[in-house]
Amino acid sequence: SQENKTFLAMINNVLTTDGFYFCTDFDLTHTLQRLANTSPDFQEMSLLERADQRFVWNGNLLRELAGQPELHRFALPVIHGFIVMKPCRINGKIFEWILISRRSCFRAGVRYYVRGIDPEGHAANFVETEQIVLYEGAKASFVQTRGSMPFYWSQRPNLKYKPKPVISKTMNHMDGFQRHFDSQLLIYGKQTVLNLVNQKGSEKPLEEEFAKMSSGLNNGMLNYLAFDFHKECSHMRWDRLQILVDAVSETQDEYGYFMVNSDGKILTQQKGVFRSNCMDCLDRTNVIQSLLARRSLQSQLQAISTLPAKGMRLLGVVFFGAESRRMGASFVTRP
Repeated sequence: SQENKTFLAMINNVLTTDGFYFCTDFDLTHTLQRLANTSPDFQEMSLLERADQRFVWNGNLLRELAGQPELHRFALPVIHGFIVMKPCRINGKIFEWILISRRSCFRAGVRYYVRGIDPEGHAANFVETEQIVLYEGAKASFVQTRGSMPFYWSQRPNLKYKPKPVISKTMNHMDGFQRHFDSQLLIYGKQTVLNLVNQKGSEKPLEEEFAKMSSGLNNGMLNYLAFDFHKECSHMRWDRLQILVDAVSETQDEYGYFMVNSDGKILTQQKGVFRSNCMDCLDRTNVIQSLLARRSLQSQLQAISTLPAKGMRLLGVVFFGAESRRMGASFVTRP
């Protein structure tokens, strides 16, 4: 009886912990675009068999069940991250706005203690974020990624408020760096790196190393762009974020987004992603990803005729994190 109580308490502790999600009839581990580009055989697989292993947080627990197909309906992949679904109304038209963030289970760990990459090229705090719009059977999806700077560096906690980051002098940075981006290019297509760290002080060597290795990779599908967030937006000059948005606007239009009509016909596909990072891949990254998502959202709403093609634009968007709270949040339109 006591052991039973202990195990029940452990299960309840997991089930009541924020950030874990599962679904019995939808594959949460894949984007809409990946799901649309699969074979009929893939669609017949169980959720356990077809799941993207990067995002299956209970993968080890399910391993023994994988070889027993009769148990697959009880073996649901669990993702770690964030999901929100909101009905929205613009111009009298109601659409569903969905945000799904999937955190990679590879090189997982808390800030400071886990930075950079591992020998397989997995980056710390890697998250795939998908913004989805549903309207009268049509679906649109825009995907972005974030992750720690993909080379070997550390920032071990000490008695200082902000420990100094250290770049490894013994590891082969380019080997891990190439493994990381070989995988990213294969999965997502073209990559634009948005590095938001400071270009002075203790963060400067990290930016310089990232820029040097991006150039050394010499891959035309990888584009590197550094933007000193704190310098550009000092003294609450949040309007200067438009500098970065304008700088990547043509690239974002080139990458596009995924869209299918109500008949399931694929209209457009996303051809690349923005990979954003700061030090923790949290606050600064959140702000920039929100701005790019808002820009994509406006285009999607125009494509499904919720917004007119000209004359109206979205002004606000939901932000998360300390940088974001200083900026405020709204969701309005202006002619």
